[in-house]
Amino acid sequence: MKKIINELLTIPSTDADDARRRKLLNILLMGMAVLALLTLSAALIVDTADVTYLFFISPAMLVLIAALFAINRYVSGPVASTLFVLVFTIAIAFADEPEQVVNGRSVFLFTIPILMASVILRPWASFVVAGLSGLVISALAIVELDHGVLYFHAIPVPTLLGFFAFALVAWLSARSLEQALVDLRILNRELDQRVVERTRDLAEALSRNQAILEGIADGVVVFDNHGTATVANPAMTSIADIPYEEIVGQDIHVLIAGDVNEEDQEIIYDLVRNSIMISPRLKFEWGKKTLSATFAPVRDNVGKRTGTVAVFRDFTREAELERLKSTFVSRVSHELRTPLNAIIGYADMLRERVYGPVTDDQQQALDRVTVNARRQLGIVNDLLDQAQIEAGTIKLRVEPFATADLIEDVMGILSVLAQSKDLELAHHIEADVPKSLPGDPQRLQQVLINLIDNAIKFTTQGSVHVRLYRPNPSHWAIEVSDTGCGIPLEAQSYIFDPFQQVDNSTTRKHTGSGLGLAIVKQLVQLMEGEVAVKSKVGQGSIFTVVLPLVPMQIQEEPHEH
Repeated sequence: MKKIINELLTIPSTDADDARRRKLLNILLMGMAVLALLTLSAALIVDTADVTYLFFISPAMLVLIAALFAINRYVSGPVASTLFVLVFTIAIAFADEPEQVVNGRSVFLFTIPILMASVILRPWASFVVAGLSGLVISALAIVELDHGVLYFHAIPVPTLLGFFAFALVAWLSARSLEQALVDLRILNRELDQRVVERTRDLAEALSRNQAILEGIADGVVVFDNHGTATVANPAMTSIADIPYEEIVGQDIHVLIAGDVNEEDQEIIYDLVRNSIMISPRLKFEWGKKTLSATFAPVRDNVGKRTGTVAVFRDFTREAELERLKSTFVSRVSHELRTPLNAIIGYADMLRERVYGPVTDDQQQALDRVTVNARRQLGIVNDLLDQAQIEAGTIKLRVEPFATADLIEDVMGILSVLAQSKDLELAHHIEADVPKSLPGDPQRLQQVLINLIDNAIKFTTQGSVHVRLYRPNPSHWAIEVSDTGCGIPLEAQSYIFDPFQQVDNSTTRKHTGSGLGLAIVKQLVQLMEGEVAVKSKVGQGSIFTVVLPLVPMQIQEEPHEH
């Protein structure tokens, strides 16, 4: 079934970017088709006069989706994507009352086609759609027909600025993604071609021509069926910083012991002893270097396996490029924060009437600009933290802090959010928890805010409770429990991965970058702790962070003196 769906969604194309965009459009169309079918099913079940119009809208949606799907598959992806975005934008304009579309509950929906355009068309298309959305809203705002009389209203300028600010973020994100994909394809194509060709050629000729080995820049080692090195080229001695005499005749376990971590040692040993075909590239740390290796069986003239040839490539420079990528993301995030802070600042000044009176409609628009700008700023901050964590530039500032102050500060920040949803936000510190603990209070506060904010976001009624306690004599723990929707068992294995969210109807109601829990896990690991989750669908979730009472940095201080 999965294979059939994948073949249905995938459109063969010589242009990888075109194929990717057309597949994304097909995924969106499939989602819209499912939504139309569910809407029609609901109309059939309810069967009231209020939903009679759904009998006409849902089939019309399905016909339109089928037409767009056919255009996308058999005619042109850009044409289908353009029509999809235009239809979606027009549908939003007529989906609600004009007043609600311009300054009400429906105005934020225009950000959806802006984002989709940057992904399924071109990054710059987000600005085109932002302009189109602005024209639609301006037209609705300027002219209103009531009983045959035309009324003219002011254009909602803050909303239009918000659209273009969102388009800027979408453009930067899509552009960075496309450039990263292009670079990755080029690198993978070159590496795959080089490794496959080199490994195949070496597997056939190494035993007959030593001169070939000496001219290869990559390190090559031939192992027998017992895992003992029988042949090595000069490049391998340079890559591994081991003399030739200490490579040939050495068992693979002895060769890599001490320089490669135990998990990678077992993988390499298994590939050397049991390889029956060319293996995928394996990346691992060998001492201070990052290497990639490919393993292939060596066979004699009758096809009998006589050993394994391993090709090692110094991947240190590429690994450094990945770290530079993280640095680039960090710098871009810094640059994004400046205009977002400016948008928030000017919106706040307008709301405070610094530049003159503000109408109620303008106040509402400014509130929406501020909320969305702050949301984008939160995403940028998450991206910045993730990039810093990946680059290893985050340093903990361990100092004594008051546990009560930590909890009270976080409660003060998030209590308003809980009250807005009529949720009870409570906390309790067990008596055996010290009043003062060593740690990084700023990062601990970030961990708490992410966990509690996540709990509030996915809890519609009930409470969110925070508890500090001692699970054992050498550790203390933070427990955040809620009465929310819960997390499916299959999703609990990946919710701490970057850009991952639970794929169900509840999560699709909420915005987010999918970085909050990933940042929590990585910060907790930096603090030498662990984070775990227990949850059942419909019964809420419990996130637990366990940290040492005395961090290793403090334990080692006496030895430094």
